[in-house]
Amino acid sequence: MTAVPAGRRRGADEPVVRQVTEELVLVEVGGRKVLAAAVCPHRGGRLKYGRVDGDRLRITCPLHHTTFDLTSGERTSGAACAALRVVDVLPGREAGQDSGHGSGPDSEHDAGGAL
Repeated sequence: MTAVPAGRRRGADEPVVRQVTEELVLVEVGGRKVLAAAVCPHRGGRLKYGRVDGDRLRITCPLHHTTFDLTSGERTSGAACAALRVVDVLPGREAGQDSGHGSGPDSEHDAGGAL
């Protein structure tokens, strides 16, 4: 869940919801990053205040508790409404896995410096 009790620090593996533009939020959970609409399609609740279920990759609107799947945008419970717009889902990396930037046969360094 995004709410952290007073006096307790947020752990590194706990979900984080950040407003990145007026129209989009970035949800970080379990190493994954999801870029989605910032407002609930039901009644415009601000999802930066929503609760995130990191185990099921879902977000719940703080207004009327409508819940959406963060991978598809599908409404999973709550008031009938359109799906949540999900712009992009970036998969998580396993601990210790290299990002691949700057190494390997497809890196810019092996392409003769051409960008």
